[in-house]
Amino acid sequence: MRTFSRVVGMLIYDRASGNKIGRITDFCIEEPGKIKGLLIDGKGVFHRKKFLPFEHIISFGDDGVMVEARALDSLSKEEDKEVYFIHGHGIKGKSFLTGEGNKLGLLDDVYFEEETGTIVGYEVTDGFFADIAEGKKIIHHPSDLIIGKDTVVVSIST
Repeated sequence: MRTFSRVVGMLIYDRASGNKIGRITDFCIEEPGKIKGLLIDGKGVFHRKKFLPFEHIISFGDDGVMVEARALDSLSKEEDKEVYFIHGHGIKGKSFLTGEGNKLGLLDDVYFEEETGTIVGYEVTDGFFADIAEGKKIIHHPSDLIIGKDTVVVSIST
C-alpha cells in the first residue's frame, strides 16, 4: 500500500528499454475509489502534461515506476474534465463531509493498492496542532464518494 504524496515526483521508466518517460505530477481518480491513471510531466517546449492509463503500469518501486513499452503509445493529452489529486480543482485540501453534514477534516493524502489501483483510504487533517494532539484520521473504504467543487461528501459505513 502506498500514498499519493509518496509517489508524486517519482520517475517513470519504460521497462523494455530502460528509458525515462517522465515524472509523475498527479493522479487521476475515478469515483468512488479507483485510480484511472497518472499525469506525467511533458517534454519539449510547451511541457504539456500527458495522461498514462493505470493498466500500463507494471510496478511501483522505491525509486521509480516501471511501465510497459506500449505505454508510450497510450500517452494522451490530459483531460480537463477529470478529477485529479492536485491539478486543477484537485481534491487535496478539500473539506471532507459526511452525508449528514459533519466535517471530518481536510483531505491530506490518499492510500492505494499499487497492484490494482484501488483507493483504500483517505487521510484527513484538522490542522497541524490537532494532528499532533490527536493524529490524522483515516477514512477507510467509504461506501460513496461525491466530489464537488468545494467539498467531498462521503458516506461512511459503520
